[in-house]
Amino acid sequence: MTSVLPLDQETNQLNASSQPNEATIDEYDEFRRPPILEICIKHQSATQFAIADEKIDLNKNNLCPCCGQPVILNQLPLTASILDFSFNGPGVSLYFDFLVFSSILISTFIIICGIYDLIASSLGDTCKKLNAIGELECVDNYYSKFAKSNQDNRDPDIAGSVLNFITTLIIIVLLFLYRKRINILANKIDEKSILASDYSIIVENIPRDAKEEEIREFFSKINNHEYKIEKICMGFQIQEYLRIQKQKLDQEKTFTKILECERLGKPIPPKLPNKIDLTQTLDQLANQLNQYEENFQSSFQFSGVAIISYNTEDEANAVCKFFRATRLHLILSQVMRVIGKKDLRRFRDNVIVVSKAPEPGDILWGNLGVTLLEQYKRKFITNLATILLLGICFGILFGLSYGQFSMSDTEKGQELSQAELVAITVLGVIASVLISIINNILAIIIRKFAELEAPATKTEFDISAAKKLGFAQFLNTSIITLIVNLVIVKKGERSSYAIIKQGGLNQDVMFIFITNAIMPWLTNLIDPFYLYKLFMRFQIQSQGQACNVTQQEANEYFAGPMIDLSKKYAQLGKTLLFTFFYAYLLPLGPLISLGSLVAIYWVEKILLLRRDSKPAPTGSDMAEEMVDFFGEFTLLLYAIGCLIWESILNQTTFPLTWVQFSISIINFLIPIDTIFDMFWKSEDVSTKALYQNECLKFWDDYDRRNPITAEKAIETFLKNTNAAPQQQVDGRGNYVPQNLGLKKQDKKKKMKNKYNKED
Repeated sequence: MTSVLPLDQETNQLNASSQPNEATIDEYDEFRRPPILEICIKHQSATQFAIADEKIDLNKNNLCPCCGQPVILNQLPLTASILDFSFNGPGVSLYFDFLVFSSILISTFIIICGIYDLIASSLGDTCKKLNAIGELECVDNYYSKFAKSNQDNRDPDIAGSVLNFITTLIIIVLLFLYRKRINILANKIDEKSILASDYSIIVENIPRDAKEEEIREFFSKINNHEYKIEKICMGFQIQEYLRIQKQKLDQEKTFTKILECERLGKPIPPKLPNKIDLTQTLDQLANQLNQYEENFQSSFQFSGVAIISYNTEDEANAVCKFFRATRLHLILSQVMRVIGKKDLRRFRDNVIVVSKAPEPGDILWGNLGVTLLEQYKRKFITNLATILLLGICFGILFGLSYGQFSMSDTEKGQELSQAELVAITVLGVIASVLISIINNILAIIIRKFAELEAPATKTEFDISAAKKLGFAQFLNTSIITLIVNLVIVKKGERSSYAIIKQGGLNQDVMFIFITNAIMPWLTNLIDPFYLYKLFMRFQIQSQGQACNVTQQEANEYFAGPMIDLSKKYAQLGKTLLFTFFYAYLLPLGPLISLGSLVAIYWVEKILLLRRDSKPAPTGSDMAEEMVDFFGEFTLLLYAIGCLIWESILNQTTFPLTWVQFSISIINFLIPIDTIFDMFWKSEDVSTKALYQNECLKFWDDYDRRNPITAEKAIETFLKNTNAAPQQQVDGRGNYVPQNLGLKKQDKKKKMKNKYNKED
């Protein structure tokens, strides 16, 4: 591994303007103007996707004042295994593993079916025959020559149907084995570290007037067994608090714009507020936040969600197993309630939901007060809005396809001019590029929709966004393209001609394959938001004492982009669905998709290890959900595609294709997870270490993540770590800093804005 040495070397290089003495953690002010460049560089180093250097003696100079993380890190080599990413939890590791598995699925098709289909298609001459008899204008190029439509389609391709059937069976087996692999990898990564989540459960639907003492009493003695509770972290309804906090940060950015106008001698835009009024507004917001924090016990209502940490992982697992309710349990619970018997699985009269707790950084604390009914209501609204968006996309693509049709709609036997051929091709390219642009717009909008659903964890948010986005992009890319090509046809024209003709489905889909193979990794490599960050870094460095951005804003500019697993899984899922849906029709397409996945793997790995920021640790839930959703849909759409294209291109459909379709339907409808667990149940290996012995090694914990309890929890953690005999390093290779609690000032001092420049 190569060491990162950002502090000594880069500080000397960036010392273009005189800076105040280095700020330590206890002096840090996030609203300071101008920002201290040394802190920006520390934050940039501390947020890298890298492991803390175990050889460095950690002190205030080696900690980031903003986030309290170590700044002396060891970068991983570009050839690092995905298991080396375990310091950040299973989430990132399993994404790259799913990327490799997707490549294996596509390679399986290429080896079994693709090579045969390419050879069989290249030996056909359908396109030449149609041109010779003047039946249709068909350009004999690379994609039409290697398309299934170029094969002699008078009779079903029996060999191809058999190979498709074999491929379906093998993919079912691969999905089964990959579920096992996810469990194995997650356990291996979990064994490398002992985390707060190992000892904890999360309980939902607790009565909102319940007190911590009542919760402790209920969950410490269950079914005549005593369990030792070490800590209870209560979730509160803090939406208003977070709204005010966000409003204050937005007003700070507005204040930055005003100061920048004054520095450049430009008039302040009329849309911006008066400087004096804005200063008063900021003071009022700061006072409101202080009042909330000083009286949080009476200011916030309990959300009905609590995270309970036990002394051993076995205790947490036992409690979780006892409350795990099946449908039969819920029915029996209602029966027992009717006959007047007490149900141990109820808290007072509420049916509680108990599960192993997610990682502390995975919880969205501001959403814990949103009821389940409200979440369902929001999901219904966002789903309707997504359908409306797809309708708009359909209209745009329909217009482009109609333009292609109008140009190619000539009298029988009349050849298209060279200009018309070029125009039709250009429209096809525009349509494919437009689809890619629309998909990026969909990504932004659907993420906003997922935020409106108010999920309790970042993983739930990512799962919702990835499913919606992946399937919406597939519909926009594949199904809408199919519909507009098969609907806009000449009267009496065969459906197969709509596939083969110039500007037809073959051409449109091939352009989409090419665009989809290039755009994902190219847009990651040339990220306009990252380029803007680089520009702002240059501005901050060159302006020196004249810089008007706050310390927090400057830190954000110096931090790398944050990896977005929901967007990446959606892109990967869309590629799988699109590739297998059109694999039978265009066997050249899977080769292009495979090359794209290889490029995506290396580009994203390089960017993660050399440019991106370290995300909050997440578990394996998302990877499991993505395999269930996109894996099963891929298999189903592959069978549907084989059935559709075979029925359009041939006069009859081979019976084995119907069998393939039936198996895919059964595989999609049957709860495959239940069957998988029956044959291969993978149990987590519980740590035998006690919570009280390991808690000082936790880099992350629930009370330190909870916005309401964080300050007090950090102070307590500080006292305990100061009493520890030596520096602690957690299981992920991160130091547990001795002076973490000093990173926050007194709240009143911290929230006070320094509107005037400091000397």
